[in-house]
Amino acid sequence: MLRFDRLFGLGVAGLVFAAACGGGGEGSSASASGGGSEPVCTSDAQCSASAPCKIAACVAGACVETQAPEGKLVLDGLVSGDCKRKQCKADGTIEEVVDDTDNPEDYNPCTLDTCTAGMPSHTPDLAMETMPCGASSATTCSAGVCIGCTEPSQCPQGGVCHVAVCNPMGMTNACDLVFDVGKAVANEDPGDCLQAVCDMNGLVVPAPAPLDVPPPDDNECDVESCGETGAIVHTPQVDDTACGGSTTCKPSSCSAGVCVTQMPLPGTEVVLETQVPGDCRSTVCDGMGGTLDQPDDADVPTDPTPGDCTIPVCSGGTPSTGPAVQGTPCMNAGGALSMCDASGSCI
Repeated sequence: MLRFDRLFGLGVAGLVFAAACGGGGEGSSASASGGGSEPVCTSDAQCSASAPCKIAACVAGACVETQAPEGKLVLDGLVSGDCKRKQCKADGTIEEVVDDTDNPEDYNPCTLDTCTAGMPSHTPDLAMETMPCGASSATTCSAGVCIGCTEPSQCPQGGVCHVAVCNPMGMTNACDLVFDVGKAVANEDPGDCLQAVCDMNGLVVPAPAPLDVPPPDDNECDVESCGETGAIVHTPQVDDTACGGSTTCKPSSCSAGVCVTQMPLPGTEVVLETQVPGDCRSTVCDGMGGTLDQPDDADVPTDPTPGDCTIPVCSGGTPSTGPAVQGTPCMNAGGALSMCDASGSCI
């Protein structure tokens, strides 16, 4: 016999996967505070229930929860084609009941898929006897089996989690479907370390996606990656990696995954591209992460007229000139080699 029992497609099972990846339940209910505050809601659409068997509505600007009516369908954990459904009880709990309208799907056109007293069954469809059943006219139905194939492409292809096969063990020229266990179906939320895959029952379920790349968090000193279990892993950056917009006066670096700042002492010199050499001033750290411009009489300008008897000097942060050292060689007004006197004249 063909193994067409318990073959499910994406169907309602996709809703189960969505619920599993969404954090459970149907949200949480908000409430409005009294005393003339702004309304929490203006329509029912802005309210969400805290449990599957609750109903949230907007009443006078506040989200109010009430008990769902008995028999309300619950999608959480619902399995398509198992001849059962989940629904709310009068006390707000969830019960599983027989649903003979939830017919199983085996993707075999040669069978009738039905539910009887909550039990799925796949019986030969007499109306399909000798009728075509696959992509090729060579395949026809025979006692509930699609026969006549020579390759899988001639067989019914099944659902998203199935693989068609021809000539299964013990059956010649017969079609079958097997589960494509582990097949990646979708990755609806890249970066959450989860993906939708096919399980051993042919259902689409969430599974870890270790090759997924989660977005970086607010901590510069760790690197996010996906673990083997589907959890986001935070790996510390290498110690001493610059972080937090590190500057000379506010040096910040990573230490054990945390951005740490150690202020330098006030007066620590800063080398800046905007600092002008020889302007008799310098920029230093103020000890609070900022900078401070101060006089620097050691930042003497370059002598624009070497050979005369004056030299550039700084006085209180202001450029000026002064006499050269007495005896410095110079050229006097007559063009002869001479020496500077104490007043800065070439004699």
